Amino acid sequence: MERFENLLEEKLVPNRILRKGEVVRGRIVKIDDRTAYIDVGYKVEAIMPREELPPQTKEGDEIKGILVKFSGGVPVLSFQRYLKERLYGFLKSAQEKGKFVEGRVEEILDDAYVVNISGLKAILPKSEARQGLRKNSRVVAKIKELSDTKEGLKIVLSEKDFIELIKKRKKERILKQLKVGDVIEGRVIKIDPEKGVTLLIKNALRAFLPKEELSWGRDKNPYNYTEVGERLKVKVKRIPKDGEFIFVSLRELKPNPWEKAKEVISKGKVMSGKVVDITEKGVIVELFEGLEGFVPKDEVSYDGSMPKKWENVNVKVLEFNPRAQKLILSIKETLPKPWEEYIKNHPVGSKVKGIVQRFEKASAIIDLGDVKGIIHRSDLSWGRPKRVEEVLTIGEEREFVVLGLEGKFVKLGLKQLQENPWELFLKKYKVGDRVKLKVVSVHPFGAFLEFPEGVEGLLPVSEMDNAKDIKVGDEVEVRIIDIVPHSKVTLSAKEETKVEDIVSEGGESGFTLGELLKKKMKL
Repeated sequence: MERFENLLEEKLVPNRILRKGEVVRGRIVKIDDRTAYIDVGYKVEAIMPREELPPQTKEGDEIKGILVKFSGGVPVLSFQRYLKERLYGFLKSAQEKGKFVEGRVEEILDDAYVVNISGLKAILPKSEARQGLRKNSRVVAKIKELSDTKEGLKIVLSEKDFIELIKKRKKERILKQLKVGDVIEGRVIKIDPEKGVTLLIKNALRAFLPKEELSWGRDKNPYNYTEVGERLKVKVKRIPKDGEFIFVSLRELKPNPWEKAKEVISKGKVMSGKVVDITEKGVIVELFEGLEGFVPKDEVSYDGSMPKKWENVNVKVLEFNPRAQKLILSIKETLPKPWEEYIKNHPVGSKVKGIVQRFEKASAIIDLGDVKGIIHRSDLSWGRPKRVEEVLTIGEEREFVVLGLEGKFVKLGLKQLQENPWELFLKKYKVGDRVKLKVVSVHPFGAFLEFPEGVEGLLPVSEMDNAKDIKVGDEVEVRIIDIVPHSKVTLSAKEETKVEDIVSEGGESGFTLGELLKKKMKL
């Protein structure tokens, strides 16, 4: 059969001999739905399947092809085989040497692009391509796979190396223009809560934002400042020689908080803040980002309670030294004083219960719950003051009367629980009255005698005729010779001296009557 076709070929084209495998050049004279007809100087026109034609080929164009066979004496050409044989060596060499080849996108599939490389169709998976490719987009890629199959050459491309090359050149251009202190913008591509944030600058250069450079404040959680995909402005801190990463800062875009503090903080000012740490010695409060003050333990509260971490609190500035970056605060100073609140709820005259906590000299400290009370010896009884230990016992609960405030203490009284005996005494007695009273105590300077109303009077030794014979429990008839209201009563056990005797005793010395009385009574 082959011999017959060859004989037919020689008979039809006596002036030219065509052989299989030969490269034939011709001009396209007609293209229909299935076939292209090509004038190759042969008696009959050669044919070529339309699907083998290069893109945008039209009638009148010249084309080459390899003669693959004769069909009924008509030469059949293949452009793809021509390309394969002409380009295969070149493509194989490019693959082996890792060189780039160029082509253009001819068709877009679901997961790949069809790329035309000098007429050969290659596949570029979308996973290996840069974004934004469209029809006729230029493609520069490396050959990832090249094989000769029955269906023709199988060519798979990858743009990844070309993308990296573009990035590298772009990164070099960026680094050449960049300097420390520049403010740049990048896209957040990674967040590591333990280390910091990675940004991509102009899709080429990576920048690292350490978590220490996020803020002047204590909050170093990157998620509180940005999120993946967000664009972030930062300041260039350091540019390493290798240029792989640059180091940037977010906090340096904001003013130093201690400089701001000079404008807004002064001693005695009350401000709001947030508790950021609690230690054994006290509490650390952040007034605004980066500015922290210390609250000593004894300035936290009146009752020893502590705030919770991240709780909002009011503070009063006790000490402020921006040069030394020292800020001492008080939470307690902004709180209502518990003793003042206690007095509001238990006004003067109120009866309250408390537990005797301890003795301090001539006073006792009383536990009233949230506050402390104090009772002095003079408020234990209406009579002659006794020692505190004689009236009160540590640990016992007693009822007291609120008398007011004494510093941070609520001033208390016991004698105020009873009617003031002096009021009864002053209504009933006067100087000169004679009464019979019981001796309650004896001292070198005299004896104390008690009135039925509870008031004690002093019987001095000088007003006794038989001082050695007086003892506790005796009843002695006495006369009131002096009354200092609410304070003192002086008694006499001697016989009453008449005024005229006192006058005659004074002679003409010029003494007044009062002076003579005092002299006579030896007061």
